[in-house]
Formats: sequence, structure tokens, C-alpha cells
Amino acid sequence: MDLRVCFENMESVNVNDAAMMKHYAKSYLADFDPEWAGFIMLPHDETMRATMEPAWQVLIRDATPRTEQQLLRYIDENPMAAYHIHVYRRDDGPNESKIH
Repeated sequence: MDLRVCFENMESVNVNDAAMMKHYAKSYLADFDPEWAGFIMLPHDETMRATMEPAWQVLIRDATPRTEQQLLRYIDENPMAAYHIHVYRRDDGPNESKIH
């Protein structure tokens, strides 16, 4: 499975520097070997702020169920300052499901 981790900024945060966010996101998830994937627009109903602002994202490819559990636990126990985190899982096929 592949996991996509998206970072939705909280209202008081405005980061427009991709290089800085890439470093921040990859450092935060260093134990999961994330691949930088730029930004994506998330649907209103899947965000905390219900805005159409872009969210930064990383991919964790070929994740195991154990990796998925460790990632979700890590995010819950170590929230990233100033960001809401969304996680999507893609099994075989084009569709993905939101898991966090």
C-alpha cells in the first residue's frame, strides 16, 4: 500500500516556501522514509478549516500494515505544530481512502 500524508496549515500559519516545508515535513516523518510530493488541493469536507488552500504532502511508498499503524500512532502522539495532518491509504488500484 502507499500512504499519502498531507499537512493542512492552521489558520495562523502561512508557509509559501516549498523548500522549507519539504525540510520540515521530511524531518518530522524521517523514520518513515517520506518522498516529497509538493502540494495538493484537498476537498472542503476532508479538511479541518473547510478552505480550498493547498496542503503540502509526502508519500510513503510500499508501506506495510505495521508501518501504517506506527505512522498513525506517531502522528497522534507527536502532533506537528501549526498543522492538521491528513493521511490517505491507497491499496491496489486508483482509489484511496482517508484514514486519519
